[in-house]
Amino acid sequence: MPYAFGAAAGGAFPQFFIGKSQTWVPPQDGNICIHAVGAGGGGSQGPESGNTWGSGAGAYFQVPSLAVTTSGSFTLVVGSGGRGGQGSNEPHGRNGNNGGDTTLAGTGLTGTKTAGGGRGSNWDNSQTGSGGTFSGSGESSFGYTGGAGNSNGGGGAVGVYATGAAGGGTGNSNNNGGQTDAQGGGIGTSSFGTICGGQHAGSHVYLYNYAVTSGRTAWGDDLCGGGKVGCSQGNISAVGGNGGIGGGGGCGVNYPYSPSGYGGDGGDGIILIQYLPW
Repeated sequence: MPYAFGAAAGGAFPQFFIGKSQTWVPPQDGNICIHAVGAGGGGSQGPESGNTWGSGAGAYFQVPSLAVTTSGSFTLVVGSGGRGGQGSNEPHGRNGNNGGDTTLAGTGLTGTKTAGGGRGSNWDNSQTGSGGTFSGSGESSFGYTGGAGNSNGGGGAVGVYATGAAGGGTGNSNNNGGQTDAQGGGIGTSSFGTICGGQHAGSHVYLYNYAVTSGRTAWGDDLCGGGKVGCSQGNISAVGGNGGIGGGGGCGVNYPYSPSGYGGDGGDGIILIQYLPW
């Protein structure tokens, strides 16, 4: 699975990158911004013939400003990325698994807010890897649906300003992963009400006559989708690209040797809590 942070930055206005479910107690009084990203779905393993799909990205939501004190507490649930389809199922493929929901509830919030996980894709196109959805209201919160996976191709991306880009976004082959609309630099560069993503969506990779897996070229950066990996050699493992944090996994197709195709994994979700200077 792609990495997820769990440490807090220091200073007067710290931020916390939370990659596992927990109860979180504010370490100081102040105003915070909360970002939440659902987990990406897993890409499918391609069948011996026909198309397969990349998977959907997790949804995004934000609570722009919330006053907190050290007497409050929050229940944070961080979704895990869906596993890509794998294993022998000739002449069929294997379905990818759904990504987990990321949820937030606690002191001062109206109910539970959810950034839904992306859907895993099915090898027979009966489930096409739709993006996760946002739910929750109050505190001026808002969110966007994750990008969908694309036919015979890449996983969707997380959108932080609009619905996430589908696999094979503008200017790309549909075999590539979707590119996030978040500012670049990686999630670790996020600060003061802004969440940042990566600058590289997973690329389509075609493997020729050598026994290797796709490597990271097909992997998506933070909030981006993984790319499709394909080949037609029996001695090669065609492993679809993994999604970055929240991104959908790409499909893996080895035609006609379907047991050697594996879907890419979806990226884990994350919650980012930032203390604000206003």
